[in-house]
Amino acid sequence: MAALGWTWIVLLALTSATIWIGASSGVASDWLRSGLVIAVAGLKAWAILRYFLDLRKASPGWQVLFVVYLAAVCGAIFAAYAVLGRVLPS
Repeated sequence: MAALGWTWIVLLALTSATIWIGASSGVASDWLRSGLVIAVAGLKAWAILRYFLDLRKASPGWQVLFVVYLAAVCGAIFAAYAVLGRVLPS
């Protein structure tokens, strides 16, 4: 099977994992579950960029730039969750 086929299967498995993590209550704290869901979403975005948008053929500078960008976006989302989780009542 080609790399795109395997990537598609991995993306489906990661999507199932995020659904399971998000739906499981009482197993882990909300912080841990949210962090895991955001991390898996970042991994999925990286796989899409790398295999479906052919970033793996780009120069190393572009690859590093996109990884740093994804890490910053995921970190900003988690930080917003942390701040709003304290400010807004649940």
